[in-house]
Amino acid sequence: MSDSTPEAFRPNRESFDKLYRGEPAFEGAPPPGAVPWDIGQAQPRLMELEALGAISGEVLDIGCGLGDNAIFLASRGHLVTGLDGSAAAIEQARQRAADAGATVNFGVADATALTGYDGRFDTVIDSALMHCLEEGDRDAYAAGVHRATRPNARWFIYCFAGGTVNGVPAPMPVAEDTLRDTLNRNGWRIDFLGPTTYQGRVDGFTAPTAEPPAELLSGMPPEWHEEMQQMAERMAVILPLVEGGRVHLPFTVVHTTRVG
Repeated sequence: MSDSTPEAFRPNRESFDKLYRGEPAFEGAPPPGAVPWDIGQAQPRLMELEALGAISGEVLDIGCGLGDNAIFLASRGHLVTGLDGSAAAIEQARQRAADAGATVNFGVADATALTGYDGRFDTVIDSALMHCLEEGDRDAYAAGVHRATRPNARWFIYCFAGGTVNGVPAPMPVAEDTLRDTLNRNGWRIDFLGPTTYQGRVDGFTAPTAEPPAELLSGMPPEWHEEMQQMAERMAVILPLVEGGRVHLPFTVVHTTRVG
């Protein structure tokens, strides 16, 4: 799908709140099978980063969702703030932290504004937020993270990529050149950029059984509808073959350092 996404199809706070509350995306649709990225633990790639000693100082988990990455980092002794635009996600993240006996400073925040945190963080984790933003919002986001960090801070970004893993694609891929341009013009030096994978739940990727409302379809480019149908057909074949309830998705990982 294009970087210039019509307003009706952009992920937003309301759509994420509905997903986290288990509510249908639109009238007549079934409730979601699960939150696709809720694997009940921190992402393995993040756990590897922590084991390698890449996480240091005060940490921001931006777009923290249900909080499992932040909770893991806190359990490893890090001072962590977890922010997300969805109040429903933050409410559940706080409960998960309490259940785990972990101390995390969770809060609701707009990643494209990120006010009130100037010069605070040494490490930032973006675990699948960047691809949810429009191109202009990505610039505001990268600039906001720059303001919120200290000199030489590190920012680790995990973002949907093109291609597939064993036939499974990711929606809304962001081109590597787009990532490079966004980061470079907002004060971030790219130390590494390359392919990786990210785990999701099989039951969170089942195709919807209801057709979107006519008024929604009328604003959707025809090629998008065709692409959605093709993806649903592909997933219907692939997902029953996946063992263990988890699916691997194609991602790009970027390691960056704050400049200035």
